[in-house]
Amino acid sequence: MTAYNRICEKVTEDVSHPTEIDVAILLDTTLISNHEITNTELSKNLKKDSALLINTSQKVLKNINSEKIFAINASEIALKEIGKDIPNVPILGALVRILNLSKLKDFSQSLAIYLSSHLPAEVVKGNLRAFEHGFNEVREITSEKNKVKNTSKSLPSWRDIPLAATIRKNKCSDNYDTGNWTRRSCKWNSKSCINCSLCWPVCPHDAIKTDSQGNMTGVDEAKCTACGLCVTVCPTKPKSLALVEKQEVSI
Repeated sequence: MTAYNRICEKVTEDVSHPTEIDVAILLDTTLISNHEITNTELSKNLKKDSALLINTSQKVLKNINSEKIFAINASEIALKEIGKDIPNVPILGALVRILNLSKLKDFSQSLAIYLSSHLPAEVVKGNLRAFEHGFNEVREITSEKNKVKNTSKSLPSWRDIPLAATIRKNKCSDNYDTGNWTRRSCKWNSKSCINCSLCWPVCPHDAIKTDSQGNMTGVDEAKCTACGLCVTVCPTKPKSLALVEKQEVSI
């Protein structure tokens, strides 16, 4: 189930589907799958500077496309304070903190008045403790995907490189296997590669392989002459490209 809330200083009658979301909340990480919620859908319609709040104990998430990711183990807090896995109130505390909606004491007082109207005193106390935990314990975490993106913020994309600076396709590489000119080849590490594409325009033999989106997919050993230009311009530490000796082939 997906639900939306608008928080406004004035009364609003807008019930349309939001297209610029400030904060998205995921209450259950087990929903992230190809069958329920994909990583793309999770960050859909989020604004550039928006936040993603997740009910999780993880310190690092994989492949979540959001610049600001906050986490709180709301289920654990709820079980401890109210005896049930109902994470809404600790999530509310985290949300108030992230959006800076109110001071802890002021919001707790308002929440206590609301809950006391329909819940027993002991349950209200447990919820208030859960709210305070959520407010105080929410933390910003990172995504492995974000780590890669952040390192490339200052680097130009392959789309941003002026046409005059690119090296057009060489007929030499089309007609000959230039990779047999040397006993070395270039090895690509996909894990550290940030897809900056700086290696592509400096390669004289079109050995840098890319997909339709411009993302690097490898090095064509049949064309690579191990000139080392791609290794020189590679900005990652450690470098995603390295020259290695070719393994001898038994005859």
